Amino acid sequence: MSKLSIDVPKEKLQQIRMDALRKVQREKRTKKRILSVAIVTLLCVSILFTIRVSPTIASYVAKIPGFQALVSAVSLDAGMKDIVDNDYYEEVNVLNSKNGLSLTLQGVIADHSGLVLFYDADALFDMTNLYLNEVQVFQGDDELPGPGSFVMNTSQQEHISSYVEYNFSEPIAYASKDFRAVFHFHDVDKGNIEIEIPFTLQNEMAKEKVIAANRTVDIDGQKFTITQIRRTPLKTAIDIEIEEANTMQLLAFDNISVITDSGERRGGIINGIAKQGDIRDGKVTLYVQSNYFHESDSLTINIGAVQAVPKGEDFIEVDFGTKEVLTKPGYFDWDISVTSNHVSVAVKKWDNGGSLLRLFDGVKEDGTPLEFKGYTISRDDEYVIETAQFEEYEGKAKIYFSYYFNPFGENIELTIPLQ
Repeated sequence: MSKLSIDVPKEKLQQIRMDALRKVQREKRTKKRILSVAIVTLLCVSILFTIRVSPTIASYVAKIPGFQALVSAVSLDAGMKDIVDNDYYEEVNVLNSKNGLSLTLQGVIADHSGLVLFYDADALFDMTNLYLNEVQVFQGDDELPGPGSFVMNTSQQEHISSYVEYNFSEPIAYASKDFRAVFHFHDVDKGNIEIEIPFTLQNEMAKEKVIAANRTVDIDGQKFTITQIRRTPLKTAIDIEIEEANTMQLLAFDNISVITDSGERRGGIINGIAKQGDIRDGKVTLYVQSNYFHESDSLTINIGAVQAVPKGEDFIEVDFGTKEVLTKPGYFDWDISVTSNHVSVAVKKWDNGGSLLRLFDGVKEDGTPLEFKGYTISRDDEYVIETAQFEEYEGKAKIYFSYYFNPFGENIELTIPLQ
């Protein structure tokens, strides 16, 4: 995979330099070393006005307080870079402290599809056993639908620079621009620490661009329809409906991307929520990196492959009481083990195209959901062992897998005119 370079225009570097220096000056009594690093870094970066910056220089910029999480996001998502280039990223820089833990909300990106909070945290105590358990965001008194996705803990962490991502299944109305974020931490020694930070959005909210597509793809009688494309600064959403009469159960769309008529390609979300909805319900939304700020007369959707298996052969049936495998697909020749609330499958390396089965969904024999508790993956020289943990249950259940390498349609391209 080629490394992503980052454009740094002159005006943005000047603004970054001023903002960083102001921040460093506020903290100079306790962070003299950071001051030195920031000044050296900014002097190095300031000469690179119009050329493309290498990942090495980007790593230096990431060391400046408040920039690590944003640089990380930009390096993984070209749409994030567009957001910064088009001044849609909003600085907040509000700090609050409690019980020796300081948290700074550095910035926010908000649109009708989601919300991203960038934050830093430092502590007067060892942060190794500090965990972020929950983040709540309130608009007035109303809590935004969540939960947001975030990193709970990293090994040997001495400083936290990260972000929380909210993904809204339905476009949210911003009746007010006043918000408050509540971070719920837990430390082994300090116990629960709750920090609340208010913030106000300043930008005018970007309008969602909706393109009616209604393009049906027919692969040997198996059909699905791309109904519409929805573009916001944070992501491009591709809404898909699956034909109910299909004899094959579609499981996954691999390597989906969107290409503008100028050739600008945007691939799938690398570190975040890549889809919404259950494909077995007949509707699913796939997300790719945003090209919201790019003008184009058309968009071309490229799908690397569609993975599917015969309907009714997309699950393992087990009995948690007797710890037996009752049924499995005929093509499924891997070892399966069952305990009181675990199901494990040992897949030979590369047998499943190098991908995971993702045994996340279980259904009890009475048709009610079997609550999913967690997932572990272990590897040795020959096998990848996936283990799904469910609630304590002694009856029969169907455990559905979300991926099986069996491509029946490859390199599909659809060109959608923009109206």
